Amino acid sequence: MRIYHYTNLESLALILKNQTIRFNRLDKVDDLEEGNTESLGVKFCKYVFVSCWTETAEESIPLWKMYGGDKGGIRISLEQEMFKEYLISNLELGDLQSQGAIKSKIPPQDMINPNFFFIPILDYKNDLFYRHVKYVDNIHVFTKDAIQITNVRESRGDFHMEMKPFGYYKNKRWEFQDEVRFVLYSLPINPILEGTNPEISSIVMQSLLGNKSLPFHYYDMRLKDDAFDNLEITLSPSATESQRLIVQALIDKYAPNATLKESALGKVVRLK
Repeated sequence: MRIYHYTNLESLALILKNQTIRFNRLDKVDDLEEGNTESLGVKFCKYVFVSCWTETAEESIPLWKMYGGDKGGIRISLEQEMFKEYLISNLELGDLQSQGAIKSKIPPQDMINPNFFFIPILDYKNDLFYRHVKYVDNIHVFTKDAIQITNVRESRGDFHMEMKPFGYYKNKRWEFQDEVRFVLYSLPINPILEGTNPEISSIVMQSLLGNKSLPFHYYDMRLKDDAFDNLEITLSPSATESQRLIVQALIDKYAPNATLKESALGKVVRLK
């Protein structure tokens, strides 16, 4: 299935050169309400990274305007299953234990980094990774109880965390985006490096309750080696000839099998 992403010419150059897609931290996105949601005082959006797309093939004037800029924007289209996979073996990931080897979309070096931990991504069918955004009247209703401490006794308690609500809901005012997104969840501590430490749940809980920072503000995910073979690039409705030449030069250098298309809105819309 094809999905679509509106962006600017500078971002296109980096996507093609590095063969990566950038995931931005949820508390840095343009929806301030979504980025500021929290639960139990935990600003969990600082641990959530998203890449925003749409499954709608028809061009969107608002999305061109918001994310493509006035003239220098482009829209890329790739297959949904675009990301590189890595074989990881001899790891225990919480309740998930590798039987010989497992496939992950996070490279091995980032699975064993002592300063952070990505929740394993195994396939696209899991809507923890790829989901259709749900548009609601009040995001807070769905996030306020996502983190809970229960059965408190002797200054201890059971820690329960539901990550999915963060990055899943947006206010209905954004419904025009018809958004799908890839989502990564990270923790500011790596539990798999703690081995069988019986205190690991408490350690994770304290790091979150203290809003411990991650050592990065975005994450670049590697695309499959042949991802650009099916790449389609659509020029902005107001693209200039010089911008067209720049995009074609980038294609020639980094993605010779990609298709460059003119906007279907080029003769009917002037972006201002």
